[in-house]
Amino acid sequence: MPVLRPIRHLIFDLDGTLIDSSRGVVDAVNYSLRLMNQPEQPAGRIRAFIGYPLEVMYPEFTDAPLAELRHHFQIRARETMVSSTVALPDVDRTLTTLKDAGYRLAVATTKIQRHVGGILDRFGWSSLFDVTVGADDVEQVKPSPDAFILAMYRMGASPSDSIAIGDTINDIAAAQAVPMRVVAVTSPYGDNSEMLARNPDHHLESVAELPALLNKLSS
Repeated sequence: MPVLRPIRHLIFDLDGTLIDSSRGVVDAVNYSLRLMNQPEQPAGRIRAFIGYPLEVMYPEFTDAPLAELRHHFQIRARETMVSSTVALPDVDRTLTTLKDAGYRLAVATTKIQRHVGGILDRFGWSSLFDVTVGADDVEQVKPSPDAFILAMYRMGASPSDSIAIGDTINDIAAAQAVPMRVVAVTSPYGDNSEMLARNPDHHLESVAELPALLNKLSS
């Protein structure tokens, strides 16, 4: 870990950290499975894979061709993903508080930029974020560190003055691979034991607790 400086750059995961897009994800996954004549999956089982690449999720459900499943998923997701997404409690207020306090904000997510932009516009958050990095911006998605590294590059930031915030083991592993400081946020999608087993620097129940943590770290 590099010599630490005061935190000025915050890099957020999106799904499960700031938003809940599980309704759209479940719909798109089961839509793709139906078109491939495969059994639909329970919503809870699909939600457990949110934040993971489709390449990780689909083999758990079927051996149907991944490229075709992905194609059908993306078609359905274009129609429903943004409109079915909801903001997690207190996120809007928290992001505004952090921006007003002078922090620079970024998103680094496994969602593609088309959906990232639509979601940020939906909630009026586009002006709050200096940088967004989607799955289609990097060679490898989390747990590779590529998304966090690219977000820092685009912000002119460094690991020593940045911190990542996420809700899955992939977020924690990606940040630690940079390496950079990382805050784990309790996921709305289920078991958090694997994430916490990676020993993140901090653990919060929600993003709403982040301003208080940052104030503590800066004092």
